[in-house]
Amino acid sequence: MTTIIPFRPSNIAAPSFSCQLDGQTHKVVVTWNVSSQRYFINVYDSVGVWIITMPLISCPPARPVNSARYDPFLNSVTVEMGSYVGWPTPYAGLATKPGTIIEYTLEGFQPLTYNGKFRSLHIQSLAFTFPMPTDPGPLVVLGRVSRMLNMVGPVFKNSVMIYRNGAFEISP
Repeated sequence: MTTIIPFRPSNIAAPSFSCQLDGQTHKVVVTWNVSSQRYFINVYDSVGVWIITMPLISCPPARPVNSARYDPFLNSVTVEMGSYVGWPTPYAGLATKPGTIIEYTLEGFQPLTYNGKFRSLHIQSLAFTFPMPTDPGPLVVLGRVSRMLNMVGPVFKNSVMIYRNGAFEISP
């Protein structure tokens, strides 16, 4: 189950909240760094021992999908995305070169087999492919493509903390 915690910046006190990461309670304190002019998340364990500090990274908005096709000969899915409109330049720039490998999250597809996180290879600026060992069946509903940037991934094996739409999304 995903916990959503709204982020309300403050110039008076560092916002903080408690959450479950890898099954244990942790405290997250969001601080402003004057030198880099950005927010950082600081994760502490239940007794206050510092674990990790990472920059607060906002995930770009999800993008529409124009088509998704399963290739039974290559056991792979090829996805063609909509335009880069609305994606910040650093994210759009990453996907413009064929041969770039990016981890994408597919959401809102029917059948559900298409949904999930996939390490994908760009074959064109707006098209990528990823392996899928079994045929997912006929596509009923096209979903969207997201870049979920897990800020606690380097330390926590099972938990995910992403930031998008002004809120933290934490999954155990």
